[in-house]
Amino acid sequence: MGRKPKARRDAYGAWLLHLRKERRVTQTQLAKSIGVPQRTLAYWERTGKLPGRQVIIKLADALDVSIKTLLRVPHSE
Repeated sequence: MGRKPKARRDAYGAWLLHLRKERRVTQTQLAKSIGVPQRTLAYWERTGKLPGRQVIIKLADALDVSIKTLLRVPHSE
């Protein structure tokens, strides 16, 4: 039995990874700043699962983006 194939990165997970790397922050640094284990942040980036409401607010703050940007909601015109 070998390793399981790597799961395809979900669009939200890829977006979260992009935002984090754009700000040149490691998973460990970001996880610590929002109060979650690094492996939890890695899970969100890998699977695209959304964290809870309170964590989304902390993530947006830590990444210096709006919640709409973090959740990829287009701005209304």
